[in-house]
Amino acid sequence: MKKRFILTLIIIGSFISCDSYLDEVPDNRQTIKTLDDVSEILVSAYSEAIYSFVEWKSDNATYIKENTQFDWSTELYSYRPVVSEEDQDTPTYLWDNNYQAIAHANQALAALEEIEGGDEDFRNALIGEALITRAYNHFMLANVFCQHYSEANKGELGIPYITKPETKLQVSYDRGTIEQTYELIEKDLLDGLPLISDKYYVGTGKYHFNKNAAYAFASRYFLFKGDYEKCIEYSNKILGNGVVSTTYIRDMDAVFTGSGSVAIANQFTDVTDPSNLMVVRKQSVMVNRYTRGYQANTDIFVDIYVQNRPQGSTVDQRDLRYGFSSSSARAQPKYTELFEYTTSTTGFPYFIMPELRSEEVILNRMESYVRLNRLDDALNDYNVMAPQRYDNGGQLQLSTIATYYGGTDQEAMLEFVIGERRKEFLREGLRWFDIKRLGLEVYHVILTDSNGNVSKDVTLEANDARKAEQIPSKARANGIEENPGY
Repeated sequence: MKKRFILTLIIIGSFISCDSYLDEVPDNRQTIKTLDDVSEILVSAYSEAIYSFVEWKSDNATYIKENTQFDWSTELYSYRPVVSEEDQDTPTYLWDNNYQAIAHANQALAALEEIEGGDEDFRNALIGEALITRAYNHFMLANVFCQHYSEANKGELGIPYITKPETKLQVSYDRGTIEQTYELIEKDLLDGLPLISDKYYVGTGKYHFNKNAAYAFASRYFLFKGDYEKCIEYSNKILGNGVVSTTYIRDMDAVFTGSGSVAIANQFTDVTDPSNLMVVRKQSVMVNRYTRGYQANTDIFVDIYVQNRPQGSTVDQRDLRYGFSSSSARAQPKYTELFEYTTSTTGFPYFIMPELRSEEVILNRMESYVRLNRLDDALNDYNVMAPQRYDNGGQLQLSTIATYYGGTDQEAMLEFVIGERRKEFLREGLRWFDIKRLGLEVYHVILTDSNGNVSKDVTLEANDARKAEQIPSKARANGIEENPGY
């Protein structure tokens, strides 16, 4: 494995060592002399922070009295600023790590301007990877800490978009608008896409932005932006122009059949599976523990996988329940928890996460087809995917979907596809972004008494300002404008 270049960085509002760190501008940065050096810098352009803590903010989670709760997970669940913790599984950790990853991408780009000679194709591939990682890390920050991009919201606050290495101890940053943030993301994305190459990666190349992973990012970006033609265009670069083949659809029955939870999770995250387009090492103390935090209970599992199912679909292999308590359904972890020892007795847990996978690309394209009223195209893709998800094949006709959901055929198909997205990405965090972009309302029970009676609750309205996570306190203390509404 390539070593990581650890740059001494000044990240926005995130001073992460002792007070002496602030005494002077560091000058002991790693000397970068070759294209191989740049390649090693880019190993650190992938954030180890999860964004799936937003799952606790969604309708996929509820209070479970048997679970161990933590102050920061309760703050997220109840839509309050997270002030009790800054380590793994928190917004601050995502903010810090994503901006550190961005700083490595910027340092790589700056170094490439200074390095002379070397293979030109390799140089271009490095530029492409740096631009794409910079775009992706900003994109995920924007979708956590900003309102969703739309015509109505485009004047709302964006995030600082950093394009140069920091060389000063204190830098003032303007958040700009979400429209401006998206414009910069799109420029980096489109500039980087033609340069991305799979030629220079060892092994599967899945730990980097390979071509398919970059196209998957473009598919997500243009779906979220509402440019459905572009979403289809970039989805097709992976899936082809016609009906999707099964190459990029994993058989969920095969995945969730095994001798134990570790074996099953390893099958889901298998880096050689064509559906896992890019995998990233992530740090978390919560993601793989169903006994911690706010999770789906039995009612939520039934709502997602049983009630939201037109006649003709039977058992859904994505239903991860395998055991029950009085109020909760235990869920098969999608990831294997690993542990890195920093001393002989201490360290931290981590896991390997499929950051981008082809099933998302399929569902992005299906939704875009529906938005453009290409309902048969969307249904054709679904009917190829369905046998890998439902015991009886699960294929449906449009009339069945329309009868089940009501409204126009297009409205029924959209509700159906959004429901499939919810089923596919349970516990992965994408449901929260759908809640934001679709303007959905969420109701959360905060506490219950020993008899199970609700003693406190909160409703997140469709256009609630709290859908933009509050900027971390350290960043606000250093001049980054806060989000209103808290």
